[in-house]
Amino acid sequence: MGYRELHRMEIEEVVRRWQVNESQRAIARATGWARETVKKYLAAAGDLGLSATGPPPTEQELVKLRRLGIVATQPVTRVAPQAATLEPYRDQIATWIDDDHLLLTRIQELLSQQHGVAVAYTTLRRYVRQAGLWKQPRSTVRMAPTAPGEVAEMDFGKLGTLINPVTGKRQVVWGLLVVLVYSRYSFFWPLVQQTVEASIEGLEKAWAFFGGSPVRLIMDNFPAAVAGPDALNPRPTRAFVEYSQARGLILDPARVRAPKDKPHVESGIRYARERWWKGATFIDLADAREQAERWCRDVAGQRVHGTTRKLPRVVFEDEERAQLKPYDGVPYDVPLWSDVTVHVDHHVSVQYALYSAPSTTCPPGTKLEARCDQRLVKLYLRGDLVKVHPRKPKGGRSTDENDYPPERTTYAMRAPDRIVAQALKLGPSIGRFAERLLEGTFPWSKLRQGQKLLRLAERYTAERLDAACARALGFDLVDVRRVERILVLALEHEGQPAPPADQRVHELPAGRFARPGSAFDHRYPITQETAP
Repeated sequence: MGYRELHRMEIEEVVRRWQVNESQRAIARATGWARETVKKYLAAAGDLGLSATGPPPTEQELVKLRRLGIVATQPVTRVAPQAATLEPYRDQIATWIDDDHLLLTRIQELLSQQHGVAVAYTTLRRYVRQAGLWKQPRSTVRMAPTAPGEVAEMDFGKLGTLINPVTGKRQVVWGLLVVLVYSRYSFFWPLVQQTVEASIEGLEKAWAFFGGSPVRLIMDNFPAAVAGPDALNPRPTRAFVEYSQARGLILDPARVRAPKDKPHVESGIRYARERWWKGATFIDLADAREQAERWCRDVAGQRVHGTTRKLPRVVFEDEERAQLKPYDGVPYDVPLWSDVTVHVDHHVSVQYALYSAPSTTCPPGTKLEARCDQRLVKLYLRGDLVKVHPRKPKGGRSTDENDYPPERTTYAMRAPDRIVAQALKLGPSIGRFAERLLEGTFPWSKLRQGQKLLRLAERYTAERLDAACARALGFDLVDVRRVERILVLALEHEGQPAPPADQRVHELPAGRFARPGSAFDHRYPITQETAP
């Protein structure tokens, strides 16, 4: 026969009535306990030395009396009234829990829809635990509550697959969930990649949905956001650090495979997958995102939360919305950071486009950091900004002519005007010769001749080249090869009186360097009329 264990106050009431001469039947009728239970505790009281005419029991005697009652009490096995109804579906319930990983709320719905078994949630939970189908969680402690608008948690979870209407192929769809810890109001964003751009886009949609952002964000430890799996000192990537600075967020990356670091968002992924994704129909990813936003606002936000026992949306509107930092509504321009190397052509490759780097500070082989957004590309050398370019599409190129070495700028930039400008600095006749040389529709075809003209000044001096150009222009000879021949034969001053020795800037080179051997071949005499 089973006995019911009484609490300390109930035992004291039984002894008190016994000491005022009430019978066991009267005590049982007044307290509502069985006569055998009253008899058991009165017998234990007699063993402790208490009597019906003696003083009331002390605190220590009540404690001992309760302990004696615990030893004498036999456990009472209570069977739920509907346990027999659930027993035929034990294997099905075990499959839903172990294989499909369904929530008990979903199992409750499936039992009603598929088998016509309507049971209360508490009854189902009690049956699952008594049947040993529920894995007992490890012990834990509850953290102190946070202030409104202080903390938000984010996490990723796999939802399933969705057919891409463009390619016709199935693609894996993930879900980014952001939960405000105080109100439990959440935002869910489906995406197909966990890249920096996709993750920040989801966070931007979350702040727009909430109308503001929190002070601190506890985020998942994924490669796009955390640079290195350091359990004690995780380092966010440069892109996420820059984003947190722009939005005023304090980033707090969770540890790898440590769900207790963000406990308020872990069950939300499973809840969204079971109660929204499974069984729903989506046209494409854009349609899934639109349905997710409505579900967060009208379904998940209007349910009674299992922990707070309040409606998350109501708590958010009444207490938390005003505490969030305002959101300006301007989408964040996501920057991309990369490590690049200056190539031999004095350019770096960023997002499949080429950008020039200064040759004076960044010679070929220099390691740079590149930051690109939708408008600009910035190059950094050990933290110092060295170059800024407008963003170019894939296959494009942005080149600053000043980034090239001076001796290569003219040809690399295909700039005839630079050759003319340099020629004018050497002498007026050289400048006029360069203008005549590079005039016309296609001056780029004679850039090599223009460069050769400038090199002649280095070899034969600018004074001799200026005189040679003047002589060539006098005969209307616009040919660099003929100018070179004039210099080789030292004919630039022929027919002109030689300047006094004290006015010569440079001595003429020796004869054997001034004229080749063919110049003395009398079969081809050179006269004033036939001179080049």
